[in-house]
Amino acid sequence: MKALICKIFGHNFTKINKSDIFVSNYKCKTCSQKFTTDGYGSITKLTPFWEENNLLFKKYYKENGLQKS
Repeated sequence: MKALICKIFGHNFTKINKSDIFVSNYKCKTCSQKFTTDGYGSITKLTPFWEENNLLFKKYYKENGLQKS
């Protein structure tokens, strides 16, 4: 039923990670699905591919000192 509400009215996003500025993860308040932003800035479902991709981004920015302190 919750997924049907999201399909009709759209997802109600809440930002999960507040400290990371390069990778944004979101969670729908209604259906509890997780989402992330892709390279173009659009919101996509958080799949194992995107989880691994986000970890690589975080690692790269942390190693190069580009991450916010």
